[in-house]
Amino acid sequence: MRVIVSTHDSLAPVKGGGALRTIKCAAEFKKRGHDVIIIAPTDGIGEVEGIKTHWLHAPRKQRSQLLSSLKFNVRLLRKFLQFARHTDLFFVHNTIAAATLPFLRLFFGFRFALDITDVHAEYLAAADRNLFERLMTPLMLRTEYWIINSADAVVVVTEAMRALLVSKGIPSGKISVVYDAAETDQISPAKDPGAEKAVLHLGTVDRQHGVDVFIRAIPGVARRHPEARFLVVGGGRELPSVAALARKLGVEDRCHFTDYLPCDKARLYMRAAAIGVIPRLDTLPNRIVTTLKIYEYWAGGLATVSSRMAGIAEIAEDGRDILFFPAGDARAMEDALCRLLEDGALRARIAAGGLETVKKYTWAQAAPRIVDIALEQ
Repeated sequence: MRVIVSTHDSLAPVKGGGALRTIKCAAEFKKRGHDVIIIAPTDGIGEVEGIKTHWLHAPRKQRSQLLSSLKFNVRLLRKFLQFARHTDLFFVHNTIAAATLPFLRLFFGFRFALDITDVHAEYLAAADRNLFERLMTPLMLRTEYWIINSADAVVVVTEAMRALLVSKGIPSGKISVVYDAAETDQISPAKDPGAEKAVLHLGTVDRQHGVDVFIRAIPGVARRHPEARFLVVGGGRELPSVAALARKLGVEDRCHFTDYLPCDKARLYMRAAAIGVIPRLDTLPNRIVTTLKIYEYWAGGLATVSSRMAGIAEIAEDGRDILFFPAGDARAMEDALCRLLEDGALRARIAAGGLETVKKYTWAQAAPRIVDIALEQ
């Protein structure tokens, strides 16, 4: 069987959990003997995990997310047309890379499986938008749910996301939940000296990630714990503004900002910290996801502090493998961080709980399940 695997996320270098999820599934298809071709952004690299790759530029989000996605799909359509006639299955991660497939199916008889970790139009609806994007948002929402409904099989990452799709008219019978996972064989819980004084935010810094809430919590934590250090590892559209906020609040010297790093280099910072934070804001698209970072924090032996989101609450238990705080409440986040900085036993217990929980969420378990669903097995 020929399988085309595609996504809008960069696979080389890996950027984000969706990229890793896509690579793991592509490797699982190949492991089963299928003829796999990847069509995705790879920075010019022609092979990923031993799989031939046809690369294209990733959509750029700095100006208009909508126009960037449209341009990306024009480029992607040209690639899809080269293979559609002789392809049995299109496996696509997230709808940005799937916009043309409902139309292509009118002419070609392939199966279409869609793996969803984010409903992107919902982020647009919750974000600051220009006039064009405000006018187009209702259409984009309807279009994204129409694309999802056109798939033969849909894999989502939480029960909350499944419930949302059902409320939008997608038949429940075609939706399966497979949570994200961690590369537990690649991530060590070992810590460097002094890690107990460091707090880490790992991953993209965009508006929905709420990193400004983390920065606003730092002055209070720093007053109570002058030895504490704060690491923001990753890049994004909001990185300049959160760095400026740190300067404004007088804590710039307590913070370390890296911008984008290759995945393996970014993960090294988990050895340098004992506490990981997830300060996401209380918006619909945030409530229905888990984010890859929680699994990686757990595998990396970090005690995790997170805003309470429905998706995360499906897999985490307050006081056992996580400390929750109300979304957007910097003072509550400050208190949670200080509890962990002050109480080594609590910090160790939360970290140990995460190490135990993550055993249920490995790619050795998740990727075969996703591929089974895609292949209807």
